[in-house]
Amino acid sequence: MYKMLGVAAAVVLSSGTAYAQSSKATAAINTVTVCANTSSAPCTGSNVVPEGAFRDVMTTTIKTSKIADLFIDASLVTGLFTSTTVTGNSNGSRSTATAMGGVQVRVLLDGNPALAFPDQTGEGVTFDQRIQTLSANLGNVFTSCFAQGGTTGTGCTLTPEQITLVLDTTSAHSFSFIMLNVGTGTHTLKVQARVNTQATGSNGGVAIANALYGLGSVTIESARLVNSFFF
Repeated sequence: MYKMLGVAAAVVLSSGTAYAQSSKATAAINTVTVCANTSSAPCTGSNVVPEGAFRDVMTTTIKTSKIADLFIDASLVTGLFTSTTVTGNSNGSRSTATAMGGVQVRVLLDGNPALAFPDQTGEGVTFDQRIQTLSANLGNVFTSCFAQGGTTGTGCTLTPEQITLVLDTTSAHSFSFIMLNVGTGTHTLKVQARVNTQATGSNGGVAIANALYGLGSVTIESARLVNSFFF
C-alpha cells in the first residue's frame, strides 16, 4: 500500500501512464512526448500529431460521496522550436518570415470541457506560446570578382544576403483549475492538450515551427468550499 495526501491509495501501472486514486484524491502522470510541426525537422518520428486538435494526455477517476469541489493541478513539460530565414533579392524588397508555436491545456469532467474555472469556455489555458518574426531589406553581396581584361574593367558575382534566427526552448509549466459542485458519484477527469504551429514567408523568407508536450502530472483533490462560494 502507498500513502498519498494522507489517504490510502492503490497504484496501477499501464502503458505510458501510472495513476493512483482514492475517494479523496487522485493523480496521473504522462510519459509520452508528442509534437506538431510545419516542417519535417526537428519534429519527426512516430509521435508527430496533427496540430490544432485537443488530445487526451492523462485520465483518472475520483469518487465523491457528497457535493464536492475539485482542485486540479496540471503540469506539463512543453517545448517550442522556431526558425526564420530571410534572403536578399535584386530589387531590394523586404523579405519576411514568421513562425508561431503554442501549447494549450484544458480539463474535462465527465466529457464536459466547460466546467473548470477559469477556463469556462473550454478553449484551454496557454502553457507556452511564441511568435517569432524576422524581416529585412537585403540586397546582394560580392562573392568573387575577376578581371575582364583590357580596359573593360572588372566583373563580380553577386549572391543574395541571408539572415537566419533560430530559437529552441523547453520548459515546465503548471496551472490550477477549480471545479465547483461536481455532485456525487464517480467522475472521470481528463487533461487534454493541443499544439498549434504556423509558418509563413514572403519574398524569399522561410519559416519552420514546432511545438511539443511531454512528461507531465495531474493531482486532483476533493474539498468543500465555504457555502455560497462562487467566482
